[in-house]
Amino acid sequence: MEEDFYFSKKQFIKGLKMPKSIDGLMMKRGDVSLAKINGEWKKYTESVPRGRKPLSNHDDLVLIGYGNDVEIEREKLSQEQIETLIIEMENNQ
Repeated sequence: MEEDFYFSKKQFIKGLKMPKSIDGLMMKRGDVSLAKINGEWKKYTESVPRGRKPLSNHDDLVLIGYGNDVEIEREKLSQEQIETLIIEMENNQ
């Protein structure tokens, strides 16, 4: 299935700051979703079937790429990495 991948700094920071539940699935704080799009690993905050509208409505949501059978990984961050990322991303807004 072909999917569109989106990224939002606001959504990413929110996810790092607190645990969240998506359709009953608990996402642990510090998990980063990565997709390998055109040979490059990119952070994403949402994926939807190709051509569908994203579910979130963050004003900074951007399409970062799409693909068919894209390789996906989750990276677990340390508390120090989480705090550094939050500071960096908040300063770049």
